[in-house]
Amino acid sequence: MLAAATSPELGTAYLALRQQLRSFLRRHVSDASVADDLLQDIFVKALQSHRSGKTIANVTAWLYTAARTTVIDHYRAQAEPHVELDESHWISEENELELHSKLALCLRPFAEQLAPIYRDSLLASELDGIGMRELAEREGVSLSAIKSRVSRARSMLKDKVLKCCHVEMQDGVVSDYFPNTKCVKAC
Repeated sequence: MLAAATSPELGTAYLALRQQLRSFLRRHVSDASVADDLLQDIFVKALQSHRSGKTIANVTAWLYTAARTTVIDHYRAQAEPHVELDESHWISEENELELHSKLALCLRPFAEQLAPIYRDSLLASELDGIGMRELAEREGVSLSAIKSRVSRARSMLKDKVLKCCHVEMQDGVVSDYFPNTKCVKAC
């Protein structure tokens, strides 16, 4: 622990702690040159604080605190500013319903490409609205088997859709999609 510092003592403390501070900064900042710049900023802050007449009682603690706040300031400066969108950019409920309707029409051809065991279970449960228990009884299999089958079918359907369409999600809901050029026939 280094006690209260004068300018020469501050320089000595800085030299003694420079490598430790640099290691600290490198753990928090991936670019070595940025870490070196931040290290220099910390020393400049220490000198400015000392010259303004403030007494630095514990130089080690002060330098590490300055290092933490400097890293935080660095990342805040790198952050993209938040921009408020006006209401014209919002998706209206009608547009959202139209978007989901169009996407739903694309799902049927993809579902038809699944193996019959998965296709039939998926279409019965999702499009025909048949409950899983009833579907299991119809198929003569256990409830867990039907749940697994439908889950696998959903996963395969998702893979097919994502292979042929670019889908944008927002809060777990499709906000936009468009077919890739190689798969335009599907939608």
